[in-house]
Amino acid sequence: MTGTHPWFGVDGPPAGRSSSTAQVKQTLRHELRDCGTRLQSEVLALQPLVATRTAYDELFSSARGLLGLLERAVREAAPHRAGRLNALGADEEPYPFFVADEDFEIRYAAAMARPDVVIGPDGPKFLEFNVSGTFGGPAEIHLFTEAWTRLYGGPDAAPFEGYEPFAARAALYRRVCAELGLPPAVALLGSRLDRSDAESARYYELEADFFHRHGLASEFLEPSDLAAEGEGELRYRLLHRYFAVDDWRDLGIGLEPVHSAVSRGALLFPPQSSYLIANKKTLAWISEGLPWMTEDDRELVARYLPWTRLVHPRKVEWRGVRHDLAALLLENRRDFVLKKAIGMMGLQVVLGPYATDQEWEGAVTAALADRDSIVQEYVEPGRYRMAMSREAGPEPQYLDIAPVLSPVLFGEAAAGCWARYHGTGKAGIIGASGFGATENVLLAARDRPQA
Repeated sequence: MTGTHPWFGVDGPPAGRSSSTAQVKQTLRHELRDCGTRLQSEVLALQPLVATRTAYDELFSSARGLLGLLERAVREAAPHRAGRLNALGADEEPYPFFVADEDFEIRYAAAMARPDVVIGPDGPKFLEFNVSGTFGGPAEIHLFTEAWTRLYGGPDAAPFEGYEPFAARAALYRRVCAELGLPPAVALLGSRLDRSDAESARYYELEADFFHRHGLASEFLEPSDLAAEGEGELRYRLLHRYFAVDDWRDLGIGLEPVHSAVSRGALLFPPQSSYLIANKKTLAWISEGLPWMTEDDRELVARYLPWTRLVHPRKVEWRGVRHDLAALLLENRRDFVLKKAIGMMGLQVVLGPYATDQEWEGAVTAALADRDSIVQEYVEPGRYRMAMSREAGPEPQYLDIAPVLSPVLFGEAAAGCWARYHGTGKAGIIGASGFGATENVLLAARDRPQA
């Protein structure tokens, strides 16, 4: 397929029509400065991705529906956390910040989510759900939207609009503080070391400043800032968990200050149970079907989720025929993708169409043995025709990219949509840090009154 996939419904004009290519580059690089955001200088986009309002909102409504099913699947798996971990074949060791209040854990487990979606032949297909406070996207959505709006003449002139992630997250935290009987205040707990290409904390401070202007006391804290507070009264009872435990361990960042704050009454948000929903086995559960699912639930899953199954020696039904799973996977490499149940940034993923026979056979054998992977039917991503700038000249060049779209939900509220793609136009595993993808934002075309 070439050109823009019909699902998007529109072709956005490049900003170069009203701004020079040099202006576009300067504005993007200034707005996104010192945030670790990847902008490929040799193939810099001259426009955002734009979809019709109907298509844009479909991403959020379908994400909301699927997230509700995933949350219920975890909640219904067992009445207590130990049983839920057991059902997922997981243990507590990777999750050192569970709290004793299991109602808190499950009540807010799905408070923040960012699925990854491709536009397949029949529309959106959800490949996974990132459920935590750690995922990327909110700051990028905010900054790209600011930049593109300015380049297209400002909020009243720009032919598109989008949801504001910082506003949605601020509204969620104001509600959570009220529900928990806490003052309206939240600190963003993270580390500049997590933004390897950044020299300052601007990535986090932008959001903290926005919160402060919108009714929430807020600031960015490093773990060393928690340690400096000593054993006195906590300045913030609610701490947004802008870190992954494994990442900090890999970076050599100690968790002792966090444990100390938690022992004195600090609440990390969202709670650790968010990672149970993010476990990809939950996708397989709802794809195969659970007893409590209604016909509407099953139709939602069939429409928006690729065929997904747990990988272990078993029989499965695929395309109306019963198969031995091992034989099915080995004989149909190009139709499937293998994924570890827990993984980030496109790691621990093997795409059948891009693997050699030997690589695929090894991955299938390992997945069948460890029983900790899922298999999904491969979805060929639809294309979007993007105006790009190349260093070789000032004129736009058009490239059909294969984007992964990431709609964000905070407390079920739509919070904008991140986009990533390879600047060469190739498909494959998309990840800004590990696989060299470039970043952008998806916006909704604004309806214009007829003259």
